[in-house]
Amino acid sequence: MKRFLLTIVLAAMAASSIYADNDRAISFDRLPEAAKEFITASFPDSRIAYVKKEVDFPEVKYEVMLVDGVTVEFDRRGNWTDIECRYGNLEPSLVPENIRTSSLSLRPDDKFRRISKGEKGYELKLRSGVEMKFDRWLNLVEIDD
Repeated sequence: MKRFLLTIVLAAMAASSIYADNDRAISFDRLPEAAKEFITASFPDSRIAYVKKEVDFPEVKYEVMLVDGVTVEFDRRGNWTDIECRYGNLEPSLVPENIRTSSLSLRPDDKFRRISKGEKGYELKLRSGVEMKFDRWLNLVEIDD
């Protein structure tokens, strides 16, 4: 019985190492086509610091960091899921129009720092620290000062 339990434990450890997080640097050319097009169109003058592929079975994500401190995350198909500007401000054109209009009507002098897109909607973070959540139809549902 002890030998059987030991075998199960060793098999579980071996299986977990197969499915463990696997982050590795890749070249820009290895990104999904949609991600390459987004980076090229949205940040034409920026240089790439690194590109990383994150495998957390069964999920695959990509992260692109630009030299100017912008980080963009993509899903396995190359759709952006998160854009963050650590040092500057997020270009307003990267924020969907309804979200941009709603946030600027409430906080006209604030700047965009980060936008995340998920299954339930969007989350926008402003430079002042204010966070706004929008549903998938781009309606404002929550503000956290």
